[in-house]
Amino acid sequence: MSGILLLVYMLAFALGCMTLALAIVYRLANKQRWATYFIVCHASLLGCMMLLALQVLSRMYLSGLVYEIITYSIGFVVLADVTFLIVFIPYFTTWVIAHPWRQPYKGLFFSLALVYLFLGIGREIWQISLFDQLMLVLFVFVIAFCLSITLKNINSIANKTARTSAISIIIVSASMVPAILLAMFFPSLKPLLFGIYFLALSITIMTFLFMQFVILGRAEVVKSKELVLGDLEEYHITEREFAVIQLISKGLTNKEIASQLGISANTVNNHVANIYGKTQVRSRIDLLNLLKQSW
Repeated sequence: MSGILLLVYMLAFALGCMTLALAIVYRLANKQRWATYFIVCHASLLGCMMLLALQVLSRMYLSGLVYEIITYSIGFVVLADVTFLIVFIPYFTTWVIAHPWRQPYKGLFFSLALVYLFLGIGREIWQISLFDQLMLVLFVFVIAFCLSITLKNINSIANKTARTSAISIIIVSASMVPAILLAMFFPSLKPLLFGIYFLALSITIMTFLFMQFVILGRAEVVKSKELVLGDLEEYHITEREFAVIQLISKGLTNKEIASQLGISANTVNNHVANIYGKTQVRSRIDLLNLLKQSW
């Protein structure tokens, strides 16, 4: 069982690191606050995975006093990390759905975090299995609460990328419900459950981020591509008319175009009329829209 658990944790940690790296790159490319908060949250979960993997390794290869010291040290760090998440995840959730972080949420989740911390300390000191079960119930309640209010207010998430990400997380979390219920009756499955959930979450977010990078890449190609005369071949545009089109796309008036090309304003008017006739448009806006399609 320890070997399987270690394998799941290591896979979860490896994919989690990749997801975190992608999220950081995405944040650098898109200055969005939700991405910053997601990085904090994911990094915290990743830290838990790393520590849990170290805990399994110490159980497999260490014994005696060294094992006890390392196990307790790791246990208290994981406890502190999860206690932080009990406050941070609801805060992140309410921020994403544009609900201010206020009472009663603020007092409720700080209180739940303290209860979780005290239960964890009690479990480490007295080794009471009931405390472990209560901690699981409390953490599941926090996650379920956040998922439910996210689902209820999904349309209030202004950023489309954040909204799609939230939907993905809801789907993955909902699929884990049977496993969570099973872990409540069989506590020995709980460590494996955490690893599987984080693994599934990392795969989902990583896939989503890859898709976002493809979209960004396509947008950059469109943005960087310059219009050339060959793009308008079907309209039989001349080189002089193309020069006028390029200046129109930069927002210059007919008078400014005449000055730029060293021709009269009437000549520019004639060129513009010919361009409109060849492309079957009636205004500059229609012409610019047509040019975008030609790119």
